Amino acid sequence: MNDPGQYVCHYTKNVLLFHTGIQGMATLASLCRFAQEAAEHHAALLGVGVNHLAEQGLAWVLREQTMEVRRFPTLGETITVRTWPRHAERILCHRDTRIMDQDGQTIALGSSVWFGFDLQSRRPRKSGSFFNLDGAELPQPVFTGALPELEQPAGRPWTRTRVVQASEIDALGHMNNLRYIDWMVDHLAQAGIDPQNLRGMRVRHVREVSAGQEVEVRHATENGRDIRLDMQRTQDAQEVCLARIWLCDGL
Repeated sequence: MNDPGQYVCHYTKNVLLFHTGIQGMATLASLCRFAQEAAEHHAALLGVGVNHLAEQGLAWVLREQTMEVRRFPTLGETITVRTWPRHAERILCHRDTRIMDQDGQTIALGSSVWFGFDLQSRRPRKSGSFFNLDGAELPQPVFTGALPELEQPAGRPWTRTRVVQASEIDALGHMNNLRYIDWMVDHLAQAGIDPQNLRGMRVRHVREVSAGQEVEVRHATENGRDIRLDMQRTQDAQEVCLARIWLCDGL
């Protein structure tokens, strides 16, 4: 891992029908999926992919993800995901993403935070035990300022309840992180917010949920375009995730 070029990965994707919403454009969840697929591909090239970590009794788990959209790509469009690990700290590993169209124009920016999950102890493992970036030459971060703060919705939030389905569970035995984004989009659509008006989100995963568990989804809007959202397990009122979502236009 001493070649600077290997720390930056270019990953090409075609926008297919199942990546799109009713207006024929890729959904927010699909853009996050593209970023995660590119990250998984790059991790394998760096020797810390899913199979490599499984041999050590570990798995990558997403702690946090941010995506800022400048334009949603359309059905049939070819995009390139440029991604690189930004830095690793005691437990958390940070990664940045830039999604570009065929003309090289940036259409979305993303960042994510991961940790190595010990499958036996069910606890995070120190990142230095399986990955390091010592001496790596890396691009500048895609977000230069502070990310939006994550807080519970204030006042009397608009609330709906959902039950986690078996089809939403992944190989780690909990609801897949992309399903949370689908839940958020569904929830806001029920409140009358057009998914195509979503221009960015930051979500932090706090606790896992499994099939059959009931989850309360709540949101409140500030200034007509800034949404605070959270999810709580109804059985114990424990926080599941926190999110901040922003719109391109006011409500």
